[in-house]
Amino acid sequence: MQARADLGHGANTPPLHFIYHVPKCAGRTIDRHLASTLPASAYYRLRKRRGMGRFVTRYDSSRLPVSNATRVVSGHHLGISLDSLFQDRLIKRSMLLRDPASHFVSYYNYRMTRYISEGLQPYGVDVAYGAMRRNFITHYILNNFLELSWVQIASLSDQDKYDLANAFLSMFWFVGDYTLCDGLLSALGDRLGIPANARPRNTLADLARGAGWTPLTLDLLPRTMVANIEAENNVDQRLWETWREARHETGAVRPVALDNGRSSFISNEAIRFVHQIVRRLQRRWGLFDAGLPVPQEDRVTLA
Repeated sequence: MQARADLGHGANTPPLHFIYHVPKCAGRTIDRHLASTLPASAYYRLRKRRGMGRFVTRYDSSRLPVSNATRVVSGHHLGISLDSLFQDRLIKRSMLLRDPASHFVSYYNYRMTRYISEGLQPYGVDVAYGAMRRNFITHYILNNFLELSWVQIASLSDQDKYDLANAFLSMFWFVGDYTLCDGLLSALGDRLGIPANARPRNTLADLARGAGWTPLTLDLLPRTMVANIEAENNVDQRLWETWREARHETGAVRPVALDNGRSSFISNEAIRFVHQIVRRLQRRWGLFDAGLPVPQEDRVTLA
């Protein structure tokens, strides 16, 4: 795909940057910065498609400007089929990743503050983890970016999924840990002529402010649970270890070997479905038992 783009773009046509947002990997910070520093014609954030059309593509491109003025397109559902709209442009892809343990903690905090602000109830860490898809980030890439269906994903081994994700990332312009957000924005700033400094969004303080929730931190999780998360999300763990320091050197990256342990996607999905039901009940009726010392409205602890 990249070779085709290299051959097709005109000499005077500026490159097009695709920024793929994985949830809780600094996407909000990047989006707000680009939206505030680039002209409306230069930056577009794809939205999730609604209605029956979502079974065709998960993104809504109905308002996407397809012109040389468009410099950056980003989104959580930036499917690979979108390439066909920009066949004459050199596409430079970027993505930030995160290790599975800190990703789970961040996602848990986000959901708690969101539900509390909506008048719902918090629920326990065990329930939250049980309801979360194993190897969330790898499956997110396969489903939302490479546009594989649930059936296609279920037919793949962990090694197949790992190989596909690594092959996809190897053609990227920039890949790294979410803490390299400033580095990515600096590189974009040099090429787009915009400031590189961005105010972080969705920080721990942002999440707690107004919701009366003291965020869970990684050090509050039992070490056994952290180890369990890393083991049960082995594909995500190895993907992060492989790409966390890549930056622009994606072509030189050699994937870390995947452990021989095998996981069953279908059985994990069945267990997840049960926990999703429990999660729905607990956030509605407040059967809250985190099993961990996660105080609420404790501003001293938060500070």
